[in-house]
Amino acid sequence: MKDFDVCILGAGLAGMHTAIEFMEAGLTVCVIDPKGIAGGASGTPVGLANPATGRFANRSWRAEQCMERLTARLKEISNYSGKEFYRKSGVLRPALSQKIAGRMQENVVNNDWAPEMVEWKSSDELQEMHPGLTSVEGGVWVPDGLTVSIPNYLHSIHSYLSDRKVFFFLDRNYSVQKENNWEIRTDQKDHITAKKLVICAGIYSKSIDISKELPLNAVKGQTAIMRAGDSLDFDHAVSAQGYFSKINDKEFILGSTYEHNFEHEEPDEQGFEFMFSRFSKVHPELASSSNIVNQWAGVRASTPDRKPIIGTLDKEMESFIFAGLGSKGLLYSAYGAELLKEHMLNNQTIPETVDVNRFKA
Repeated sequence: MKDFDVCILGAGLAGMHTAIEFMEAGLTVCVIDPKGIAGGASGTPVGLANPATGRFANRSWRAEQCMERLTARLKEISNYSGKEFYRKSGVLRPALSQKIAGRMQENVVNNDWAPEMVEWKSSDELQEMHPGLTSVEGGVWVPDGLTVSIPNYLHSIHSYLSDRKVFFFLDRNYSVQKENNWEIRTDQKDHITAKKLVICAGIYSKSIDISKELPLNAVKGQTAIMRAGDSLDFDHAVSAQGYFSKINDKEFILGSTYEHNFEHEEPDEQGFEFMFSRFSKVHPELASSSNIVNQWAGVRASTPDRKPIIGTLDKEMESFIFAGLGSKGLLYSAYGAELLKEHMLNNQTIPETVDVNRFKA
């Protein structure tokens, strides 16, 4: 039997960032995930950290804090591993109609952005930055936007935490129950006890009794790896009716779907056709000269207000939750993990916007 201060269910972005926080606080930590590292929704090949979100480039929840915390973690893990799994690519957000352009400009002007976090670019400026890109009246430029190879990042965190005595129980199913402490048993006969249980299992959080009533909705997302006919002459990511971002000299990722109704969790032709149709309107020339190399699909957990769920499930049982990150897992995960750590160890109040209590009857 192995005993820990904290057991974290889930080895995706939420779980791994949470594990770092508690390890740094000096607690003994274990992480359990039946799908392994980057085996679930966090396994998308490439993700964007973009604080100007949605169709109209809205300012995301606590944009500056989220970007600052994530950037610090990426630098820390990159320095440890010696691997370059992220880049400050910037994100270009062309407007595709006059209505969208107007709303985008309002969001640039009226939101309380940090200096130089977002900029409005005219159509001519966009064409200079990215020839051939469709735009109406211009668009938004996010110079600090990040492009991240999420699986490489998560595997590097795994090595980083393992070197610091965080235990991992991967590729095994588990059951949990509360006795004096939390008792976790796996199908490989592991017997684990922990004082505190933190559920970071995404949509699979609903398979655990204590969190099964939370309004976590399954949303399937698909991406595709594409190969261009010629070398790609841009380094930034583009976000408009989906997104695309350079992986190497000739390959880029194309994403993503946001499917509320689906019959299976595998990538499919319909998902690709949906993404490619939208992509063709944003960059017709690149679309006509590109071919699909591979596809990926995963199921995210979203909430009715599209904000994460963070906080205490049951104080007496010492059970906690960090889930529901939707398509913004990369953006929210590092900062959300810090909030949860401060809440659990120092009684810091979780912001009402993301507190689990907003969904409790």
